[in-house]
Amino acid sequence: MEKYNIVFIETEWARAEILGRRAEDFVLREFSSFGASVARMVKKSAYKEECALLPDCVNVVLELDMPLVKLKDVTSLADKMKRDKINCVRLGSKDALSKICIGKDTSGGVFSSSQAFFKIDDAKSYNLVYNRLKDEILDEMLSRGVKILDKATTFIDDTAVIESGATILPFTRIEGESAISAKSVVGASYIKDSVIDGANVEWSHIVCSHVHARATVGPYARLRRAEIGEDCRVGDFVEVKASALEKGVKAAHLSYIGDAQVGERTNVGCGTVFCNYDGKNKHKTTVGCDCFLGANTNLVAPLVVGDKAFIAAGTTVTRDVDEKTFTIGRVKQDTVKSDR
Repeated sequence: MEKYNIVFIETEWARAEILGRRAEDFVLREFSSFGASVARMVKKSAYKEECALLPDCVNVVLELDMPLVKLKDVTSLADKMKRDKINCVRLGSKDALSKICIGKDTSGGVFSSSQAFFKIDDAKSYNLVYNRLKDEILDEMLSRGVKILDKATTFIDDTAVIESGATILPFTRIEGESAISAKSVVGASYIKDSVIDGANVEWSHIVCSHVHARATVGPYARLRRAEIGEDCRVGDFVEVKASALEKGVKAAHLSYIGDAQVGERTNVGCGTVFCNYDGKNKHKTTVGCDCFLGANTNLVAPLVVGDKAFIAAGTTVTRDVDEKTFTIGRVKQDTVKSDR
């Protein structure tokens, strides 16, 4: 096997985050299994060409701000150089620090303009590399059977895991350590560090959450550190924070559920607020199974609502509610004649 000496040069833009990873991570991952005879990493300020290049080797110098570079680009170019008796090729431009040299001879003005060797050194180049990498990531997913309807409006980090059979609709961004399983449908949503496990999500903002099978979320829902059980419904303008909704819970619209545990099949009426903050501390609310929380209910934590409790619309609940009870706490309505 041909002896390779690889020198990786750390640069300022090598640490730029791009689609979930630093630019240098793409390069180092690509060459991690190459098995070069010698591989070193140096800072740009400490790089000395006369020390870096070795005789009787294919010397490869790569700046780590080149995340598009692939192993095959380097090896195929090295093979061509040997066939054409070219001693040195600069990568990207004629004065590039990155290069491939056969031995220590760096003479000649040959350079490769291949996009594979495009480096990030300003905002414009970052944009070009970002979009090229984005297409590579999406193309790989399409080849595995992920249904991506519009590449132009879909953005998925390299760190995300999308299973074959998932459907990603337009205007979707998936970031971080997210996982989207088969049979999931995600459209026009922002997903970060979250699991969508066979659920349907549309026009929603989901961070550090887990949405289970057959649940529907959105439009315009917001989840933060939320656990949404199977068959749940989280509708428009509902926010769930640091809470768990068990199987079959319905919160159809215009509600805030914070620091709560909500039991199976409970209905959370429109305008319901879990009042979890007293100005200093957050407090927990526990709601049992098969409860009915009427519209505009206020649950003032800490609070426990028993199974099959019924809370009438417009009620502010400040004391624990026993199971199988009816609670109403409205102000008495008065109607007087108007002079208008």
